Amino acid sequence: MSSPRAPRESPEPIAAAKRTARAAVRVSRRARAALAADDPRRAAESAAVAAAILPQVPPGGTVASYVALPTEPPTGALHAALAARGLRVIVPILRPDKDLDWAVLDGPDRPLGRHAIATAALIVVPALQVDRRGRRLGQGGGSYDRALARADPAARIVAVIDDDALVEQVPHEPHDALVSAVVRPGMGWTELPIGAAIWEDRREPGDLPRA
Repeated sequence: MSSPRAPRESPEPIAAAKRTARAAVRVSRRARAALAADDPRRAAESAAVAAAILPQVPPGGTVASYVALPTEPPTGALHAALAARGLRVIVPILRPDKDLDWAVLDGPDRPLGRHAIATAALIVVPALQVDRRGRRLGQGGGSYDRALARADPAARIVAVIDDDALVEQVPHEPHDALVSAVVRPGMGWTELPIGAAIWEDRREPGDLPRA
């Protein structure tokens, strides 16, 4: 008879660790929020984000992205470049239940439905931190965790983060969405081995490490 498995770690310490990590990142981002919209540093970050992502964009089709907050690395130059290529860009609309609907950027203000994300071959998402196995720390509402569950399994998911926000490990739970790459304004595009994270998150205590 096999021995009983040990229970998984309680979610309360993980939730507390997430809150602590989020608070630290939000403090570090205040300087960006204070920059004027036409500050050259903001424009340089926006251009760097676009330069890193554009070579990865498949021809034709749809890109899911988001309009960055003042505290986040800007996405405006990326959107302008995608529009110049004639690509369809959809961005999220927060629903009352904190799930995400989608609409065409600069198009008719008409929701496309929650499953519109499944039409995107490349999905650009915000994040506070990402670890080297693709685990993403978001704002805490669970909106992207739910939305990304509806994405095409073949879609590439990239998080745009600060230069110091790729860390060894973020507090995580099995339901947390994973990303396949990150973009940092000063460091460009970095691929992440998300397969390892998927395996580890599903592994039961007592299972042997993967070779």
